[in-house]
Amino acid sequence: MHHLDLTKTAVIGDVGATDMLAADKVGAMKILVRTGWGEKSLGSFRHTWKDIVPDYIARDLLDAVKWIQKIARGYEI
Repeated sequence: MHHLDLTKTAVIGDVGATDMLAADKVGAMKILVRTGWGEKSLGSFRHTWKDIVPDYIARDLLDAVKWIQKIARGYEI
């Protein structure tokens, strides 16, 4: 096995009902991007993952990566 600690990973996705649910299930950091399906995930499809709160909502992938870099300066991801 690879002995990965998924609680020290980040999932960046645009679909709340799959990406954010999967990240939550394994204890990973949850970052939703507003691009792609992101806006619809936050709007008309929010009810499909209403109990999950993203750790960060990014404008796009670059914004998500920059946020992770800021977080990584404080502690290991």
